[in-house]
Amino acid sequence: MKIKTLHLGLIKTNCYLISTEKAAVVIDPGFDRPGTLEFLNENADKQRLILLTHAHFDHIGGAEALREKTGVRIGIGAPDAEGLSDTKLNLSDMFHANISPFKPDFTYEDGDKITVGDIEFKVISTPGHTAGGVSYLTEDKLFSGDTLFETLG
Repeated sequence: MKIKTLHLGLIKTNCYLISTEKAAVVIDPGFDRPGTLEFLNENADKQRLILLTHAHFDHIGGAEALREKTGVRIGIGAPDAEGLSDTKLNLSDMFHANISPFKPDFTYEDGDKITVGDIEFKVISTPGHTAGGVSYLTEDKLFSGDTLFETLG
């Protein structure tokens, strides 16, 4: 499994590009930027997916554009799905982020398993930052969105 981390936007949101022989996954694509689109296009022969850890603008901003350009499906925890189409919930109004509302292709709950190609993710509910925040566990790697923050000081 190869994992590449991109730091996107002014807030430096972590975006993860995960690939194997049979899968290509983007977790939290942030805003549409070179790198994520190329990754999905370079892996067009594999099963591909976009997973969102929560519905804040800095994590979801590029998801719809990537879906439109590649046809890749988007998934999010069920309690946060409404935030994709509500600019107040995803905070894009507050930060003037101009994100057009969209809907996920599928949702999931705590404990669900998501299989894409040869990768299996376990969905772990991690509410707090948002009501429907989730983390994704695969092998010994946890992708937690904004559930964990580095503190400086």
